Amino acid sequence: MASFRTSVNIIGAGNVSLAYAYETKDALCLVLTLMNGGDLKFHLYNLMPGGFDERRVQFYAAEITLGLQHLHKERILYRDLKPENILLDDFGEFFFA
Repeated sequence: MASFRTSVNIIGAGNVSLAYAYETKDALCLVLTLMNGGDLKFHLYNLMPGGFDERRVQFYAAEITLGLQHLHKERILYRDLKPENILLDDFGEFFFA
């Protein structure tokens, strides 16, 4: 639960906004901002089977780095960095889930 409280308080560059949360008997449910761009894993394996070009890789690396930098400034260590936890919005910008 401490992790949940921390994530609710971190809204900023590179983080998906939390609309609201509720708890059922079996689960904690989080309602997050809709990310129409899907996740990075989907883009890696389905949309770009030959791989990304160098400019796109540079842009994505910069987006991820800026998001992590923001979290680190808040003294938060993001320990679940993987393609399926990196979501894209309609404009191709990254957000951590």
